[in-house]
Amino acid sequence: MAPNDIPIDEEVASLLEFAYAKKASGRSELFNTITDFLERRHSELAPKELSLMSDILEKLLSDVEMSVREKLAQRLAINKDAPADLIILLANDQIEVAKPVLSLSKLLSDTELINIIRHKSVQHQLGIASRKQLSSDICRELISIGNTKTLVMLLNNENAEIDDSSLSILVEKSKHNLPIQPPLIERPDLPKELAAKMYQWVSLSLKQSILTNLKLSEADIDDLLNSAVEEVSEEGVSQITKERSEILLVNKLHKAGRLQPAFLMKCLNQGQISLFEIAFAKIVNVPRKIMRSFLYDRGAESLAVSCCAADIDRSVFRTIFQLTRAAQDIDTNLSDDEMAKVNEHFTKLNKHKALTTIQKWVAEATRTPIF
Repeated sequence: MAPNDIPIDEEVASLLEFAYAKKASGRSELFNTITDFLERRHSELAPKELSLMSDILEKLLSDVEMSVREKLAQRLAINKDAPADLIILLANDQIEVAKPVLSLSKLLSDTELINIIRHKSVQHQLGIASRKQLSSDICRELISIGNTKTLVMLLNNENAEIDDSSLSILVEKSKHNLPIQPPLIERPDLPKELAAKMYQWVSLSLKQSILTNLKLSEADIDDLLNSAVEEVSEEGVSQITKERSEILLVNKLHKAGRLQPAFLMKCLNQGQISLFEIAFAKIVNVPRKIMRSFLYDRGAESLAVSCCAADIDRSVFRTIFQLTRAAQDIDTNLSDDEMAKVNEHFTKLNKHKALTTIQKWVAEATRTPIF
């Protein structure tokens, strides 16, 4: 009898019996058996059965040889009929396994890709940035979180749908991020007014590329810049309005006793860096400008003390460190020595001691006494 001729409920029951009886030494065999079954018959399974099989695979995944998972990922990456749950598992695996799935599989939704961008490695972000089709939502997420290598990969991806607002953010980043300037200028969808803006700070060779690629003269550049200046006041009002609304929201949450560390993490995960900074500053009672220096200029130890003062758990410290620095395009790596010092702060400091340290730093920064 061919495998698919066996009644589905009988084969599921047999697999479950096999799963419960199998010892650790046979986990690779069990993994292969279940993945083979899912490839053949996943469309026949009820949601509950499919979920159960996925749960078993997830528990097996870390115990199965890397080579087995790699071969499976390479095979399923180009299979349009592959089980979606299995594709998601592989996409969240180590990058050696995840790479072909992230780059090629059409079964990963924008929601799944955004979740991977936020919670997995830079290498996972690079794999996503190389996909043949990238929606504007995915591009925005990569721009918000991605480092320089990811941004260069994204900009070189001709099929990436980078909208004008995202291109505008990239242009601002390019002031201090030289590697993204050439691929940004080469984008055929770069609006002329944004190219004119870049013309003010790029090298002579890139200035010439702007003039050539967009068929502009220096007089055209001047006209575009003059037009942009006239719009600055309106944009400025819009920015002020946005910041005021964020401050009002933070004050409202604080007054209601609802300004908690969970809100900070939500802001970070959604790329709302400005709102995160305002909320963090409010929680530890520090001016936002000084809070920014604690976050970005004083190193990992300063952020650790700030987290202690805000009653933020050590377990999410690394996530905060990486997301805040990635948003500012600062190196997100932490040395073992830095991490050891961070752990020491979390061990020695309680909330009161951390707040006292923070206030001393504020006094030093403002040259005013604490009391």
